[in-house]
Amino acid sequence: MPAPGSTLRMRLVQRPSITTLALPRSQTWPSDLLPPLQAPFHFLPDVAAFGKFMLATPAALIDDLSRDLDDLALERRALVSMKDDLSVSFVDAADAKVRHQIDKAAALDTPHLKEVIENAMLAQKHLSDAHSLAGAQDSAAAQPLSDAPDAFVAAMYPGSRAPRSPLSPSTPTAQSERTPTPTRGPRQRKNLNPPPPSTSTYFYYQAASGLPIYLHPLDIKILLSHFSHYAAFPDSISIRVESFAESTVNEDLRKRCKYLAHLPEGADVVFVEADLEGVVGGEGLKNFDRALTMRRSRRDQKNRKDDKARARAEERDKEKIVTTWNEMTRGHVDAYIPPPVVSRPLTPVEVESAPADPQEPQPALQGAWGNRSFASAAQTRGAAGQQPVRRNVEREAEDEWDLDAAFHELEARTARGGGGQRKNNRLVVLGGGGGGRRR
Repeated sequence: MPAPGSTLRMRLVQRPSITTLALPRSQTWPSDLLPPLQAPFHFLPDVAAFGKFMLATPAALIDDLSRDLDDLALERRALVSMKDDLSVSFVDAADAKVRHQIDKAAALDTPHLKEVIENAMLAQKHLSDAHSLAGAQDSAAAQPLSDAPDAFVAAMYPGSRAPRSPLSPSTPTAQSERTPTPTRGPRQRKNLNPPPPSTSTYFYYQAASGLPIYLHPLDIKILLSHFSHYAAFPDSISIRVESFAESTVNEDLRKRCKYLAHLPEGADVVFVEADLEGVVGGEGLKNFDRALTMRRSRRDQKNRKDDKARARAEERDKEKIVTTWNEMTRGHVDAYIPPPVVSRPLTPVEVESAPADPQEPQPALQGAWGNRSFASAAQTRGAAGQQPVRRNVEREAEDEWDLDAAFHELEARTARGGGGQRKNNRLVVLGGGGGGRRR
């Protein structure tokens, strides 16, 4: 995974719309060496790293299977040393299957297949030599030899023209006067699909290592605004990674990024947000300042959300560990661990069950019967029904305490007064209804 701030080299991949073969644009692609509708051999340039399908030669298959045999031999020796006869029997069965596959791969090495492989290698060599020669000619043309004779230059570089002397008359040569004779073109072969037009070819940047790491669509839009055409993109660029986002190929991604429609559904891909100032310069980024700023703000917001989610997940894990430990050590008091303090916002249920703020005491109502008149008691009873359940619980506890106190006072007076107390000296105890108190 590319780290933010690191430098990543990416190559321009070209994929015709009629095929799923997508390779970096180079001297061999697109070319006759790699037909778009045929599976290429694995040894051709960039096929092993970028190709989704390829042809393996019998030699390559035998080489891979031989390495599997070596691994099985090492595993068998280890199992024999441990005297694990059952596992040794499975290793022997796998060894027999691999040897059978080697025999089948060797049977594929027919003379016709050998000829096809040799032709592909020879075509690759010729194409590479032609590219090297063209590069040498371009470098030689950039450095003209003014002191060399014209005949020597013409002999060394047949494709180059000798500079004319300004004093020599510019007379037309016989070859220039000769009219070109019509030549017969190449015979059209049947049952061949026509080459795809330039408009049906997709261009995109992928990591030079062949990993499914692609350039962000906004960065591709910036490059298109700078170079005007996809075909004018450079073959390779080096960018500084600002961030990356992981995604999965699905129908929605295929509709938004049609150049990735050849990837299998469910494949994991990575989009890199890059700093393209080293590619397009500061002037090329001015028209996209607002879009780049919005992308950075969304990235920062996403990072904050991820950090909060990670912190909540860690707190939940700590709570689970502490709860499990306390359940396992329930019989040991010294092993108890208090649960960690969770610093998180309250849920709606917790907000409703939270204690309410203490309210200011209401002034006592004056009346004909004192501070506690019948009207005030009725009003207090109506207001008490509107208060939370917590207030009702506290009021019931106070009433129970008043009843206990009145009962103890009655017992004390009875013990002091005995039987000589006057009959009209009575104590009335009220309780158990509507929050009434002893008066």
